[in-house]
Amino acid sequence: MNLQENIRRILREESINLKKDPVRYYYYNYLNKNPIEFKELYLVPTWTGERIEWEVDNPNDYSYSRDLINEVLKDEFKSFCDITNTDFRRYMHFASWMKNTPNCYISKKDRKHINVNGKKIKQIDFSGIRYRYEFDFDYKRTSVESQGSELELYVYGNITNLIKTDRQYDEKIDREEISPRYFISDMLDSDYDLWQEKLDDILLPVYNIFTNNPRIYDDRYDFINVGLQQTP
Repeated sequence: MNLQENIRRILREESINLKKDPVRYYYYNYLNKNPIEFKELYLVPTWTGERIEWEVDNPNDYSYSRDLINEVLKDEFKSFCDITNTDFRRYMHFASWMKNTPNCYISKKDRKHINVNGKKIKQIDFSGIRYRYEFDFDYKRTSVESQGSELELYVYGNITNLIKTDRQYDEKIDREEISPRYFISDMLDSDYDLWQEKLDDILLPVYNIFTNNPRIYDDRYDFINVGLQQTP
């Protein structure tokens, strides 16, 4: 930085009023325009004149969740607010705006592992309290989205040769009455609870990819909702 640029920087910082323009002050005087490092991700700020917009620099190609990263940004701004007695709730959105950031970014390595484990799901045999379900599964893709503190993990594929048996009477249900698209949502509540437990076991290798990554999942705040469905 040459002498003129340094003078302009000093004059600009001296002219920023903390009480009148706390977000700008936060950017120039607290962050010093520098990125925030979080688990080898670099959160890069830009001052737009009205707010701070953040982008993620991800040199090592890690999976991450926008919602979790946004919490990191809010925590950093909250620390600043506590020190300066600034109204956090009034200004937090102006200090933690995320630009061009996907809801959930999945790295190439993780996507490969997800697909490898998804393709291992071939046949499922599940017995609930009232009904038993048997079917073949042809894996197609996995969708991962973050909704606040919930990470939604849905595995999609073609469900074929679906057999539903009434365990109480040991009778198979007519296949024409069973829809691969809706049979899970049509389960009795008691069977559905057991199905979710079964699904946690089936999808454990995929589940672990996320629970072991602190950039996409934090067990202090988050939980994972898993599902297996017929491809739309």
